[in-house]
Amino acid sequence: MAPLRVAVIALIFANLLALALWKGWLGGAAPHGEPERLSNQLNPERLRLMTDARPPAPPPVVAKPTPEPAPAPAPEKAAEKPEAAPPAADAVAPQACVVFASLTPDQARELTARIAKAGTGFKLSETRSEAPSSWWVHIPAQGNREAAEKKAAELRRLGVDDLFVMQDPGPNQFAVSLGLYKNEAAATRLLEALKEKGVRSAQIVARGAGTVRIEVRGPGDGLSTVVSDLSERLRGVGRLECRP
Repeated sequence: MAPLRVAVIALIFANLLALALWKGWLGGAAPHGEPERLSNQLNPERLRLMTDARPPAPPPVVAKPTPEPAPAPAPEKAAEKPEAAPPAADAVAPQACVVFASLTPDQARELTARIAKAGTGFKLSETRSEAPSSWWVHIPAQGNREAAEKKAAELRRLGVDDLFVMQDPGPNQFAVSLGLYKNEAAATRLLEALKEKGVRSAQIVARGAGTVRIEVRGPGDGLSTVVSDLSERLRGVGRLECRP
């Protein structure tokens, strides 16, 4: 038993010696562990544990504004040509108006046809009369100029000076006109006065019954030409100016 006890005691001392060497209790061996390294470092108070530290974030990058390109120089304008003046508006021809009164139906048809043939631009307004518009005291047509002048001379010898020999072609050419009245009573008084002077061939004719009145409106120059052309065809027809 004695040798075993000696061996156990020796083993215990060996373990204690190994522990003392490992702990550095004997001063020969380098200390082990993190605390010992910290105590052996210079200025250990300046060391900081950075387990939770993160690398500093980089400074934010500020985007520099992109400089706008300088505007390109405007191309030089070509010399501006003066604008052509707008064409002057055609001068509007002055309008005119002519009234053809006391037309027979045949004359009215002829007038209408000739105006239509003359071209566009003319306006016609037709009015037909059923009641007499005047009463004409006259001596009927004498057949020729010589007979009419002879009759006129006879009337002057009887004291009738207010007379007129119709010259326009038509049914009343070479008739002797003695007066035109707006009412029948005045015409009758003249007829009685002529009979007292010895005039027996005078008579009264109502005018305007069944006659046609046509107003023609249009450009003055064109209307003047049309009226001139119709003057030979419509002799004896009353022609008056009216408001365009």
